Amino acid sequence: MRAKDLELYEQDQLNDLLNLKGKKMNKLKTVDIKGKKYVTVNERIKYFREHFTGYSLTSEITHINESGVIIKAELRDPEGNLLATGIGHEKQGSSFINKTSFIENCETSAWGRCLGNFGIGIDERRGRKQFSYSREGTGSGYG
Repeated sequence: MRAKDLELYEQDQLNDLLNLKGKKMNKLKTVDIKGKKYVTVNERIKYFREHFTGYSLTSEITHINESGVIIKAELRDPEGNLLATGIGHEKQGSSFINKTSFIENCETSAWGRCLGNFGIGIDERRGRKQFSYSREGTGSGYG
């Protein structure tokens, strides 16, 4: 197989995997936030751990100072290929929780965005073009 054909094959395999898993995803618990159903990060992580054995979800502090933090999360397949990213930003003291736990809150936000960009806990499914962007490191797939 040529490299381009192999890349398209891998993308199609991942899309098929997400669509197959998506049939079970409608069972994820949601909470109502301003009239919209939202899948909590906790539910996304549980789903990810149950259905994507061998995949990794990691995070790194990319910026921190006395007023806030930025954390980047990355999701990789068992071969180490980058499949999705997510960025979180929190200001220390901007809410009751952020008075003491702004770093933990930021990491949770980054994980949630990353898992959402991968397709867990959202209504839309990632298409070939968005997947290509994340694989090439040019974006996370969803804005």
